[in-house]
Amino acid sequence: MKQFTDLINKAIEKINSTNSLIQIVSDLDCDGIAAASIMASALIQSNKNFQISFVNRINDEIIETLKERNPELAIFTDMGSGYLDLISELDFNIIVLDHHQIEGSKSENVIHINPEEVDLEFSGAGTTYLLVKEMIKNNSLAPLAIVGTIGDVSYPTNSKLFENPLIETEIGLNLFGRFSRPLHKALEFSEIPGIDEEAKAIQFLSEIGIKPQKDGKWRTLSDLSGEEKRKLTDALVKESLKHEKFSKKLIFGDILTLKNFPDELKDAKEFATILNACANMNEPAIGLSLCLGNEGVLETARNLLKAYKKIIGNYMRWIENNPDNIKKTEFANYVLGKDVINENFIGTIVSMLFRPAEKTLIGFGNSKDGIKISGRSKKVNIREIIVGAAKACGGRGGGHKNAAGAIIPSGTQEKFIEICENLLKEKLIKI
Repeated sequence: MKQFTDLINKAIEKINSTNSLIQIVSDLDCDGIAAASIMASALIQSNKNFQISFVNRINDEIIETLKERNPELAIFTDMGSGYLDLISELDFNIIVLDHHQIEGSKSENVIHINPEEVDLEFSGAGTTYLLVKEMIKNNSLAPLAIVGTIGDVSYPTNSKLFENPLIETEIGLNLFGRFSRPLHKALEFSEIPGIDEEAKAIQFLSEIGIKPQKDGKWRTLSDLSGEEKRKLTDALVKESLKHEKFSKKLIFGDILTLKNFPDELKDAKEFATILNACANMNEPAIGLSLCLGNEGVLETARNLLKAYKKIIGNYMRWIENNPDNIKKTEFANYVLGKDVINENFIGTIVSMLFRPAEKTLIGFGNSKDGIKISGRSKKVNIREIIVGAAKACGGRGGGHKNAAGAIIPSGTQEKFIEICENLLKEKLIKI
């Protein structure tokens, strides 16, 4: 742990001693936006000159662009650990703040900080926060670390690192849209059986004596009194017990409230969803602005979220109407997104379709760089499978034990699937 702390202190010294341009390069996802905003906040407070670039992956083109810009210091947030060999081609000062599994070796000008090396689990935003907390000597940016962690979904949010007076943690009703969605709509779109239609949800509320409207406006969960919340909770449990699908997880969950953000962003899960929308819609600057406290972009963010949900709905209907585009084999299911599913969305679609108790799920979406791949598994180390198959196809992959991704050359999809099947067979037979 001392070595990890020493690296953080070394990185802080490097940042503090930098007098010209600092280039932040961050992953184009929720965790990456949160991580970049944490670093940006610290640099603003330190009066540093910086610019930010969000990218899907590190490749030769990105490296050449950085060489042309030639900053005094480049900071990679939520990415870089899987590309140490490429990053080491740069001859200026580098700091890598990442949590993905490590590939390659670094050069002397690279300060590499990854909690995996000391058996800790943090998201990219969490790792960045570890450094920034020491740099600015306060923990005011902990809420953004929480948002990034939730968006990443691979890492726990119950760490003492995030204990903070700006974050309220409780077990409560697991309804999305506590502050922003009309209560009857939150119920309609929950997975609680029996109230999965708008009319049923409104009737349900009326029957238990909760008025869905007040002064002509739809009420949200946050508008309810303590007594009304207890009444709603009891009624939801009773309703759910009527159905075989009952599970406590459908009703209750960890509720994280961010006290220093406007209502629409107070729920950490809602905030993470908005940042995911900004990333997938290729508008990371909007997400960054929200994280930095610019409420003027909220309306734009709302519209992005609506468009994001519409696109996801279209993709899910396309999959439902074209079942042949899910290739089912002995060891895995493969979502063949072709030119239909945008590469920015393939990870989201795979996450939505994946069921932990079922087979490994791997999705494909064509991109300008080749074929984007995203995989999920609870049965094997999916990173080992995807990285191995991608490498054999002339591509490159990375990620975590349960979630990983890659990019492979166009025309190698069938070869990739064949190699995955062989690797999965080998792993699953051992299990």
